[in-house]
Amino acid sequence: MKKISLLLFCLFAVGLITAQQSQDVLLTIDGKPVYAKEFKRVFSKNLSIIEEDEKQDVDEYLDLFIDYKLKVIEAEDLKLDTLPTFTGEYNIYKKQLARKFINQSEVSSQLLEEAYDRLQQEVNASHILFNLAADASPEDTLKVYEQALKVRNEILASDKDFSSFAKKYSEDPSARQNGGDLGWFGVFNMVYPFESGAYETEVGEISMPVRSKFGYHLVKVNDKRKNEGEVTVAHIMIESGKDDEAAKEQIEKLYTQLQEGAQFEDLAKQYSDDKNTAVNGGKLNTFKRGRLNSEKFEDAAFSLSGEGEISKPIQSKYGWHIIKLLKKDAVGTFEQEKFILERNIKKDSRAQLIASEVLAKIKSTYNLKEDDSDLSYFKKNIEKNITAEPWEDRELTSIPQKDLISIKQEGKTYADFAKYVASRQKQSTKFKNTNDALEAWYEDFKDGFYREYHREHLEEVDQEYAHVIEEYKNGLLLFDLMEKKVWNAAKEDSIALQNYYQKHQSDFVSSPKIEGVIASASNKSLLKKARKALKKNELEEVKENFEEVIFNSGEFGINDSSLPENFKVKEGVSKIYQNNGTYVVVKVNEVEKAETLTFEESKGQVISAYQNELEDRWIASLRAKHKVDVNKATLAKLKKEFE
Repeated sequence: MKKISLLLFCLFAVGLITAQQSQDVLLTIDGKPVYAKEFKRVFSKNLSIIEEDEKQDVDEYLDLFIDYKLKVIEAEDLKLDTLPTFTGEYNIYKKQLARKFINQSEVSSQLLEEAYDRLQQEVNASHILFNLAADASPEDTLKVYEQALKVRNEILASDKDFSSFAKKYSEDPSARQNGGDLGWFGVFNMVYPFESGAYETEVGEISMPVRSKFGYHLVKVNDKRKNEGEVTVAHIMIESGKDDEAAKEQIEKLYTQLQEGAQFEDLAKQYSDDKNTAVNGGKLNTFKRGRLNSEKFEDAAFSLSGEGEISKPIQSKYGWHIIKLLKKDAVGTFEQEKFILERNIKKDSRAQLIASEVLAKIKSTYNLKEDDSDLSYFKKNIEKNITAEPWEDRELTSIPQKDLISIKQEGKTYADFAKYVASRQKQSTKFKNTNDALEAWYEDFKDGFYREYHREHLEEVDQEYAHVIEEYKNGLLLFDLMEKKVWNAAKEDSIALQNYYQKHQSDFVSSPKIEGVIASASNKSLLKKARKALKKNELEEVKENFEEVIFNSGEFGINDSSLPENFKVKEGVSKIYQNNGTYVVVKVNEVEKAETLTFEESKGQVISAYQNELEDRWIASLRAKHKVDVNKATLAKLKKEFE
């Protein structure tokens, strides 16, 4: 039976997570049950990754599955799962995988789809800012909100431009000059609440007050347009200076030279007044619309469609330009943009929405018990104002020796919370008194415990995570076990290797080779003539008469990619084949037959073959060591299901 790689074996690793008593038992090993559901899952997974012509039936997979289970038992009997090398790598992966599974949420999927939708458009907007601290009191928040609402109503009732109100009311310092104009922007260019306010407001409308970390905003949407992606261009620039006519005349001369065949990069290096880009042939960094502070230049750049296309001379506030398109990238498909969008979401304030949803889901999963939810012990025994003067947890006396919060049999003690308060108290605080600080920090303390408990018990509540982590764990164990029992044993026993080679010399032979000439050409009729010449004349003479034909001479293995498929190895000049898009003729001067390799020449093959023999013997010993009983009725059901 054909061996399947260790990677395939690792796919057999699964956890017995659910209520297995209600499942069909496929087999027992030393009286311990192995369930059909486990085999069914890995058999289905393997079928999806193996080539059709390599697929095996249920009986063959069952043999592999039993071998796998026996190896895992052996690894655990040898306590390989307690070695520091194993536990270190396993725990690192477990943490990384848990983080990935925990952060999956409906909100993250929704945000990803929303971000991709917004990626299709850019918005031009203006705003009026009403400053408000992120931690402002409810009273102050309401006051600023009502002020923003009042200004909005005033704007709607007036026929004056939005910019005049921005100059009058906005607490954004730049509004005095730009009237609140923010220009064009796209997804992730603004803080998320502001971005949402802009994208969700129709062109010409003014949003209701939008709250961000800076305060409240009134957002006026001036226009929206399709996102054209980004371009990479080069340019030649002639500054206008005091003599615009001379600059125009110069740029037109350069444009004429380009039309006559001059190289764009050479002219840019020689004549462009943008010295920062001239040294690179005029190349600018890739940009999107709205990034260059020159709408005329951007319009000209984005109007170019084919790579290498050159614009007519255009004038911007910087001077006269000729622009060459080097590359244009439109917005990609969802799958193409997904990775970058996910990365931006993680860096954005959107991540807080995902974290909030994940935490809410975790809280709904477990029953948290609180011994003193009002924190009466701490409020009574902390005599200092911890928001204003130093305090340490050792100042507490008669602290209860029990859990303050717990889930099942695990918890955090009163002393744990006291230490937590001391660590938070050393940070700057926004609270007015001790009780307010304690209550806020207690909520954070509980949230942290929820997350920690969920991470450590994720296997109990997330079956998919349990399967994946079990796969990885058993994969590591199998690697260590195979290294110990097979791979290193074969490599290090030089006498055994020599003996194996002596017994199986006929298995280790060289590949047949040919010595000759391979002639190739794109023109079949030309190669026909060269083929006739190869039959009659020496190679050097043929080369002189057929300069358009490529000749390669030397030794070639029969599997060499230069030789055509299905090439018939025999001395003489072959027929014409097609290979790699060209026509090929092979002249075989000599066929070197396969020869027995020396031990040194075949050592790698010998090691591999001996490892297979060692593994077969070892598996046989494991089969003899353990009692395996297969439930024929359950196996028959599985076979019928997979027919």
